[in-house]
Amino acid sequence: MMKNSIYNDLLVYLKRPELYERTTEKFWTDPHISAQMLKSHLDPVSDGASRPHDFMDRSADWIVSLLPKNANLLDIGCGPGLYTKRFATRGLQVTGIDFSSRSINYSKEHDEKSRYIELDYLAMDFENVFDVVTLINCDYGALIPNEREILLGKIQKALKPGGLFLFDVFTPLISKDKKNFMSWKFYPDGGFMSPAPHILLEAEYYYEKIAAGRRIVIIEEQNIRCFNLWDCYFTKNTILDETARAGFREAGFYGDVAGKIYSDDSGMFCAVLQKCFT
Repeated sequence: MMKNSIYNDLLVYLKRPELYERTTEKFWTDPHISAQMLKSHLDPVSDGASRPHDFMDRSADWIVSLLPKNANLLDIGCGPGLYTKRFATRGLQVTGIDFSSRSINYSKEHDEKSRYIELDYLAMDFENVFDVVTLINCDYGALIPNEREILLGKIQKALKPGGLFLFDVFTPLISKDKKNFMSWKFYPDGGFMSPAPHILLEAEYYYEKIAAGRRIVIIEEQNIRCFNLWDCYFTKNTILDETARAGFREAGFYGDVAGKIYSDDSGMFCAVLQKCFT
C-alpha cells in the first residue's frame, strides 16, 4: 500500500502544475533549507540568494540618494539584513521584516542599529509610518496575483503620503529561448534540500510571457515533500496597471536597484512608485 501511495504521489508531482498553483510545504522557512540559504546569502560574491556584496554597496548608495535625510525605511523580505544594515549605516531609520526566524536572528546579532521583526509581510499592519518601502531581489514576482494585491494594500497603508515603494522584477525576456525541463539526482549523504539521503526531482515550466514555475520534489525514505516556486514576469505597463489600482503612480523606472538606465531589452528592471497623495 505504501508503494502504491508513493507511486501515485509521484505521478501527481510529475505533472505540470497549474499556473500559480501553490503547495502547502513551506520552502523558505524549512529548518535545513533556511540554513543553506543563509550560507548563500552571506557569500560575498554569489548571486544565488543575494546580490554580490559590492553591488549591494552601490545599490544602497543609490537608493539612499533618492531619499530625504534620516528617512524612515521599511525593508520587507529583508533576509539576514544585508541591505537593511547598509541602509542603517548610511543614516536611515530602518525596520526589517522577514518570516525566517533564522534570518531575523542573524540580523539582530549583526545589526544593532535597525529594528527587526519576524513576520510574514503579507500580515504587516503599519499606517502612515514610512517614507519608503523596499522589496529587493525580485521577490515581488515570487508572489502570485492575489498575494500581490494584499501586499500592495499593506504597503500603501504603511507609507506616508507621497512615500515611495522601490522594488525590482523580471521581464519576459529573462526566459527567452528557455524550455521546460525535468531532472533528478540522488543524494546519498544529503544535500542542500535535505540532510537525509534523498532523491531530488527538479522541473521548470514556462507559461508564455506570464511566469516561470519551479517544482522541487524531495523524496526521502518515509516522506515526500513538494514545493512550487514562482517567478512572475512584468513590463512597465503591467506594473503601472497593477499598482495604480492600489493607489500608486510612477516615480521612475531603472535598469536595476543601483540606478542603471532603464532598457526595454533587459530581463529585469527596478520600479520606483509613489503613494498617491489623495
